[in-house]
Amino acid sequence: MHFRRLFNGGTRRNAVCCLAGPLSYCLSVILLVCFSVTSAFAEDGRFEVHSAESRVDDGIWLVDARFDLELSRKAKEALESGVALTLQMQFEVNRRRRFWLDRNIFQRSENIEIRYMSLSQRYLVNYVNTDKQVSFATLYSALRSLGQLRDFALIDVERVDPGKANLFSIRIVLDREKLPGPLQMLTFWRGDFSLESDWYRWKPK
Repeated sequence: MHFRRLFNGGTRRNAVCCLAGPLSYCLSVILLVCFSVTSAFAEDGRFEVHSAESRVDDGIWLVDARFDLELSRKAKEALESGVALTLQMQFEVNRRRRFWLDRNIFQRSENIEIRYMSLSQRYLVNYVNTDKQVSFATLYSALRSLGQLRDFALIDVERVDPGKANLFSIRIVLDREKLPGPLQMLTFWRGDFSLESDWYRWKPK
C-alpha cells in the first residue's frame, strides 16, 4: 500500500512535469507572437482616432478629439534627417439621407508641420493654418500634444440644420504630397509613409 501511494504520487508528478513542458512552450510562443505584433506596430507606425465629441459655444460647433499617433521607423529617420512631415486633420459634416448617398455640406482640413531642429535638438510643431508654433524636447511629447485636440472651432451653428440627421467626421493622415519629390516617388512603392486613421463619425448633440 505504501509502495502504491509512492508510485501513484510519483506518476502524478511525472505527468505534471510532462504537461509543463508543452505548456511552457505554448506560453513562450504566445509571448513571442505578441512581442512581434507590438514590434510590427512600432515599425510600421499607426494613426488612430480614439474619440471625438462636439458642443455648441457662442454660435460655433467646437470639437474635442483624441488621437494615437505613432510614426513609422522610416518616417522618424526622415524627420531626424531634416525632412519636415505634415499631418493633416480632415473634417467633414454630412447630412444623412435615407434612400440616397449622404450629402456633404462642409469639409475642411488643418495642416500641422513637424520639423526636427538639429542645432537645438528640439521638435518644432507649426500649425500652418494659424501660424502658431510650439517646440518640444522629444518627438514623443510632440506627438502626445498633437494627440489632444480641444475647442477646435469647426463650423457655425447656422450651417447645421438641427432638424436634419447630421453626421460629423474626423480623421488624421500623413500628407505625402508635402514630402520632397524624390521621397514622394519612394513612398509610392513603400508603405512606410502611408499613415492615416479611419474616419471617426459621430452625431452632434
